[in-house]
Amino acid sequence: MKALHTLKIVALAVFLTASFAAPDADAQRKRGEPVALYPDATRKSPTGSYAPRLAKQHQKLQSIYTEEGREQEALALAEEIINNERAKPYDKAIAMMTAGTVAVSMDDEARGIDYFERAIAEDALVNDNHYNVMINLAALYVNASQFDKADPLLARLIAETSTKNPDVYAMQASSFYNNGKYAEAIESIKKATEFKGEAQPQWNSMLLAAYAELGQDDQAIALGESILAKNPDDKRAISNLALLYSNNDQPEKAVALLDGARKRGLLNEAEDYERIFSTYYNMEQEAQAAAVLEEGLAKGILPQEAKYYTMLAQAHYFGDNIAPAISAAQKAADLSTDGEPGVFLAQVLSQEDRNPEALAAARAAIAKGVKSPGTAWMVIARSEYYSENMAGAKAAYREAAKDPATREQAEKALAQISR
Repeated sequence: MKALHTLKIVALAVFLTASFAAPDADAQRKRGEPVALYPDATRKSPTGSYAPRLAKQHQKLQSIYTEEGREQEALALAEEIINNERAKPYDKAIAMMTAGTVAVSMDDEARGIDYFERAIAEDALVNDNHYNVMINLAALYVNASQFDKADPLLARLIAETSTKNPDVYAMQASSFYNNGKYAEAIESIKKATEFKGEAQPQWNSMLLAAYAELGQDDQAIALGESILAKNPDDKRAISNLALLYSNNDQPEKAVALLDGARKRGLLNEAEDYERIFSTYYNMEQEAQAAAVLEEGLAKGILPQEAKYYTMLAQAHYFGDNIAPAISAAQKAADLSTDGEPGVFLAQVLSQEDRNPEALAAARAAIAKGVKSPGTAWMVIARSEYYSENMAGAKAAYREAAKDPATREQAEKALAQISR
């Protein structure tokens, strides 16, 4: 029986790192700069003011926190402010927000999460900074696969601000999707698209995947066809729709789509050719499957590896094209670092009554190492038997009987020829 190749759509995660200014929003407001990022927020924005005796430390922190090479100095200064007995909640929150930004820039996301959580807990930042920290914290949660923390935090942000930022909804969709909440992910993607005015490619990929996970195949296919109709040469759209067709028992549509794209020169990667091969192969169109592999090998798209020559040999063999099957199997055996392709070669040769060649191939496979030596010994036993070498056949069956995978079969055959 042929192995069925499982094809699955994988949603692309969407991560967002909000860019917020560490200087407090009140200072910007005094300079007449617009900062109303969350005008519909239900939270009353604190006025935000430094402890007078900490003003110089804050100024220094704000001047160095983005300077490369001064990260440790910035963190130390932030900790001084946080632990100062004169520090107000606002002093601490600003220092924590800044320290979190520095920690993330140092790829210390765990420390960044800690600082941002504490900054939010102080509840002292003005709204723009407070909610931007929340967005960044949510992004860190998503990046760390802490979806059970990201989900409620993003829900809180949206509820409190009524934000129309599409990237926030896209991040929420990513968190929902990766948390197995596919219906919720679909709603968030729709919101992101509504506020953006158009869907982004990665959002569509996630939407397709969410529909597929929920078994809403008709919606997924309709969406895939709509996306492709807008851009017929979009490789991602072609691949996604072909996967949907394959997963919904429409292999003819899948292979027509993929092979059409191949002939137009749109598919030029190994995985593309593997997908087309698998679709043809599972449709029992072995000749077409073999032709695709041969083209890929000839063009150098598929590397000269035992894996691909084994696939080619199997396609030819099951398509009753024996001579090319043997040739490909021999190539696979030569390229392989183990003896597995050699066992297949030996089996085909034995079935074609090319017993001396089968014996040589099987012994070479055993010498290279195989998972089930008994399989190779069974080939040797059969070839010896049909070469009228009974002693050799009995000896080979005894070796095959040592392998649990072939013990019963070997013992039965040995008993028959020993009568």
